[in-house]
Amino acid sequence: MKVSIIIPIYNVENYIVRCLDSVTQQSFKGEIECILVDDCGTDKSIEIAEQYIHDYSGQNVQFQLIHHTHNQGLSAARNTGIKAATGDYIFFLDSDDAITPNCIAILADLMEKYPQADFAQGNLLDSDGNISHYGFKSPIKEYISNSDELEETMLSKVITSAWNRLVKRSLFLHDNLFFPVGLIHEDMYWVYFLSKHVKSAAFTPVGTYVYYTNDNSIMTNANKGAIIKRYQSRLLIAQSIYNYMLSEGQASPRQRQYLAGDITSCMIEVASLHSFGHWMTFWKMIFKMGCKHLFNMNVYQIALFLCLIPPFCFLISIKGWYWRLQHYMVSKI
Repeated sequence: MKVSIIIPIYNVENYIVRCLDSVTQQSFKGEIECILVDDCGTDKSIEIAEQYIHDYSGQNVQFQLIHHTHNQGLSAARNTGIKAATGDYIFFLDSDDAITPNCIAILADLMEKYPQADFAQGNLLDSDGNISHYGFKSPIKEYISNSDELEETMLSKVITSAWNRLVKRSLFLHDNLFFPVGLIHEDMYWVYFLSKHVKSAAFTPVGTYVYYTNDNSIMTNANKGAIIKRYQSRLLIAQSIYNYMLSEGQASPRQRQYLAGDITSCMIEVASLHSFGHWMTFWKMIFKMGCKHLFNMNVYQIALFLCLIPPFCFLISIKGWYWRLQHYMVSKI
């Protein structure tokens, strides 16, 4: 078995050695191909990575460093890695995170145990080695092949991330499961469409991926520009998922919950801007989505769209209203 680990690199000079150490310390006995994608950062990340590869004397990891000509973002870097990968399975690892020494071995064993599975997923650890609050604590079956149960697990029980999954490379190529370039929260988009193609999957409660909080990340940055990028990306993702639901003519409760979660998370981002203009941008997009079946809307749906208009929408910041609104959207959309 050969595994391709794809690591996009952008301004992570303080973390890249920790990340690469976690790859070279794997107990996995098969082949590991580690593809590093240089996304043209402004620090010394690539210099450090090049020196690391030069000094590496082990035999279990084969490194490949690919350079972008200009910064293209995380999605494009992952897509570059997918196209260059030659392994039977692909594993995404963010360059400011790390994996446990037995990560690939545990997930590979699951894939060998359940050869029909399209991917194997482990649990998530925090920097102290405990199960992260993003990880799954409730019991999940080791192998799931029932379509409804699998959809529910992927969309509501485990974290919607691309990393920490050992995925069959053939799935990417056959179903064109590449990442949308230019978006933030691209994992949420990707997992939704992954769930449409996966027939079965394996899971383990064992922590295999160490997630570190990076305050300089676009996902956690609190400056206005980063928040605007995040909410605009969430809106585009919501629109894409909604359009897909309309094209199919139906949506399951899990899919509606997933969409509602994206929209209400978007509202939280917009609320932090304290800007009437950004609220109107948000509402216009949501109303445009609703207009696709305007004449079929009932009084509850009309009330929902009206509640998203400023100043009513600012109720989202009141404790408990986030979940109330999300539940209402799931039941009424």
